[in-house]
Amino acid sequence: GLVWGDDELQADNVYKGNLLFYVSMYDHMTQRGYVRNIPGAPMCSCAENMPVVTRSDCTQIAASEDTTFTYDATEGVAASVYIKDLNFNACQGVNANNNLEERAKQLEEDNKLSSEKRAALQQVLVGSGAGKCN
Repeated sequence: GLVWGDDELQADNVYKGNLLFYVSMYDHMTQRGYVRNIPGAPMCSCAENMPVVTRSDCTQIAASEDTTFTYDATEGVAASVYIKDLNFNACQGVNANNNLEERAKQLEEDNKLSSEKRAALQQVLVGSGAGKCN
């Protein structure tokens, strides 16, 4: 799975298309051979369209960029971003890594994801603790 914060300039948000392609087409399909859906579930979808699960792996992006600013008297200031490197890594969460629920919790604790969005995710990603879906 993947999750991104509310800030449109955060790397996971800016490169969410790259992240989706990496997870679905490269890593899962070509590297792991995941080419079919689980019966009753879509192969790829947003959380609200997925069945209830206790846990999900998670991938996040680490981006390295250079930004160059130029000034022209008639055009003003212009910025150019050069992407030096994109790395796809297991998510860093609060109490566990490579865990979508823990990554969402980390984003919420960092004030990068609203509590409402995390609560909505928890309707589908219920966890495996006592009294949950076990």
